[in-house]
Amino acid sequence: MYSFLIVHLRRNRKAFIYCIGILLSLSSAMMPVEAQPPQKSNSDSDAPASNLYSSNPDQHEQSVATKPSTTFQTVRGTVLDAESRQPLPGATVVILNTNPLLGASTDLEGKFSIGRIPLGRWDIGISFIGYEPSRRDQVLITAGKETVLEIQLTESVANLETVVVSSQSEQGKTLNEMATVSARSFSVEETGRYAAGIFDPARMAMNFAGVASSGDDLSNEIVVRGNSPTGLLWRLEGIEIPNPNHFSTLGGGGGAISMLSSSTLASSDFYTAAFPAEYGNATSGVFDLKLRKGNEEQREYALMVGLLGIEASAEGPFKKGSSASYLFNYRYSTLALLSTFLKPVGDILPVYQDLSFKIDVPTAQAGSFSLWGIGGTNTSSEEAEADSTKWETSNDREGYNQWQEMGVLGITHRYLLSDRTWMRTVVAFSADRYKDKLYYLDEENNYARVYDDSTNFLSTTARASWMLHTKLNARSSLRGGITYGQLGYRYNYQNADSNGVWTQYLNGRGNTGLAEAYAQYKFRFHPQWTLNAGLHSTLLLLNNAYAIEPRAALEWQQTETRTWSFAVGLHAKPENLSAYYLQEASPEENLTAVINQDLKLVKSVHGVWGVSQRLGNSWRIGAEAYGQYLYDVAISSGGDQTGAILNSAGIWDIVGVDSLESTGIGYNAGIDLTVERFFADRWYLLATGSVFTSKYRPYDGQWYSTRYDRRYTGNVVGGKEWPVGKEQRNTIGANGKVNFQGGNRQNAIDLEASREAGKTIVKENGIWADQALAYYRVDVGFRYTINRPRTTHSVMLDIQNVSNRQNVYSEYYDKETGNLEKSYQTGIFPFLNYRVEF
Repeated sequence: MYSFLIVHLRRNRKAFIYCIGILLSLSSAMMPVEAQPPQKSNSDSDAPASNLYSSNPDQHEQSVATKPSTTFQTVRGTVLDAESRQPLPGATVVILNTNPLLGASTDLEGKFSIGRIPLGRWDIGISFIGYEPSRRDQVLITAGKETVLEIQLTESVANLETVVVSSQSEQGKTLNEMATVSARSFSVEETGRYAAGIFDPARMAMNFAGVASSGDDLSNEIVVRGNSPTGLLWRLEGIEIPNPNHFSTLGGGGGAISMLSSSTLASSDFYTAAFPAEYGNATSGVFDLKLRKGNEEQREYALMVGLLGIEASAEGPFKKGSSASYLFNYRYSTLALLSTFLKPVGDILPVYQDLSFKIDVPTAQAGSFSLWGIGGTNTSSEEAEADSTKWETSNDREGYNQWQEMGVLGITHRYLLSDRTWMRTVVAFSADRYKDKLYYLDEENNYARVYDDSTNFLSTTARASWMLHTKLNARSSLRGGITYGQLGYRYNYQNADSNGVWTQYLNGRGNTGLAEAYAQYKFRFHPQWTLNAGLHSTLLLLNNAYAIEPRAALEWQQTETRTWSFAVGLHAKPENLSAYYLQEASPEENLTAVINQDLKLVKSVHGVWGVSQRLGNSWRIGAEAYGQYLYDVAISSGGDQTGAILNSAGIWDIVGVDSLESTGIGYNAGIDLTVERFFADRWYLLATGSVFTSKYRPYDGQWYSTRYDRRYTGNVVGGKEWPVGKEQRNTIGANGKVNFQGGNRQNAIDLEASREAGKTIVKENGIWADQALAYYRVDVGFRYTINRPRTTHSVMLDIQNVSNRQNVYSEYYDKETGNLEKSYQTGIFPFLNYRVEF
């Protein structure tokens, strides 16, 4: 299988390129727009006084609270019961630290609107009799876009006489009320605030404890606690979707550029282990993403121009007074637009475009309907130079052309059956196509192109999901659901050896089904104790492989500021369908046979213990210890084989094996630490560190480090904002990030044996035995935001690897030089963007 390593590197390393330095002439001297006339204040002078509404001793009084301002904005939203999703009429919503106090009460539909809010960052307090109070800290109010919130309150299980009003914020708390441990929510603003995050939720998640990249700066593949990126589940609007990244690979978990735009995403959840029973078909982590609703009261627009792409978004009501809304976002690669005038660096030209949208249509009797979708296309190519005197390595004679398309179209229906029960039905259709052709130049035949590799993959899915949630009482709730996916495939892959003899490794088409069902129960048997327990089941109809997956989690809120949690669960998933259809090929006799139809579902038992301690309202310290045991792992069979799918980042890592069998095992264990200061007083800090080990046992019966056993990883991320300009309504922000982790693992190469054989020869017991030097990178980001009446301008510059450190990617044997050569990670990489919202 190692003969295909170079092909794999060619596909992934050249999927992205260095940015071309571009000087954008931006004019910020725009004509001012007159401010709107004052609106009637919605402040509630009778709001109850409690420490929820008082100044936090850890925060300063916000300076804009008492200053006159000519530019205001509105905060609107809905307050719901977290379990039943019923609106809560009469809930109080207050903009904290304002003088006079700005606030409003929700109407019969749970909706509120607070106008005349000065621009800046504000804390928002929400309370309702019989419910635990909540806070939203440092909500950004800008001139160009209204802020629309959906707030969920949890019913209190304590007697009213013993209720203690808490001023603790809920930053980082998951949107899914069934989640207990190893889970965190993130906002769209965070994806743009973190240095070199480039509005990508995957790159932002890499700052969390226990999460790292796959070892390639050009990719956003996510490694969760030593697991392969292939174990990650992507969900959108409550249903599984294909990998939503440009320049991805079949069976992989990431790519170079996300297809998901921050203009359409809402706050979402990310899980690193022991996720609730609702989530299946995953063994490492879950991205549970949400699309936000468009503004149903007024039309808003945004444009962004940057080095990676140009995008435009629009949202608003279909007609005035209608509650139906639309939201669209389209993006096209900047480099493709410049290709007419500029020659791409290294003769590599990546071109991509994507579209995301959501249309919401609420009805009076039939519930709420949403039509949504994402889709994208991308191409890249490299032209080999027809001059052998300029070739330094054997790779210089090679070129390729690559095409990829992915799209998802879905319909979601939400319906309140009663004041305690609601259901959600989602139907989605998706397709994912990948094609490429690789070639080399034959210098002895007038540099003619000789094609030696051809790929044509198509995966289609029709998937339906139904979920029912009922709130039994203030203490308990029950949720259950079923999901069925009809999976279609058409795979064709062939490769030619040095003699021009072609071998077919994938060739076939067909379809099969994947069925899932789950039930989970949440029980708050004491105000300080919460139990989440459930069962998930998975059945692959291709070979009737199945798994019954029990899950349980317990949370103890020892004090108002300290929480302990413990979770354990079994998680299972089938391999990518292509693994089942790998073929045993004989080029001479042209005979093929499918060899992996009997693979079992890979299974992983997760155990997690954690503690979280809040210090004041802004600081949090957390620790989690975890262990994971993997079994029924697909491994190379026969002889002294050492291959395993848990070391793969996609199908290219297993093409070429003789056969696979589900007899491998492995384990991951480690400790994650987090110190976090949530955004307050205009600055934030996040420091995370992990020490871990990741091992597996293949067919030869020995234990080895996995490909992702990097031993440690850490991040320090922080930033600060400064108000500037007239009335201090503009801001300057600076952000930084330091990332360090163990170097990439690779096979130990026997140099002398490789020279003698004329190809790469791995040392005995050298599988993933070598590790590159430690990885270290510094990123910085700067942002200048200008608020004009009804318009917000932002200029953003992010620089990845600002010190231009040359981190080693891998070491390989080059038969042209007869030596071991190193390939390096990306050097300094700038991202420049200009965004206007109006």
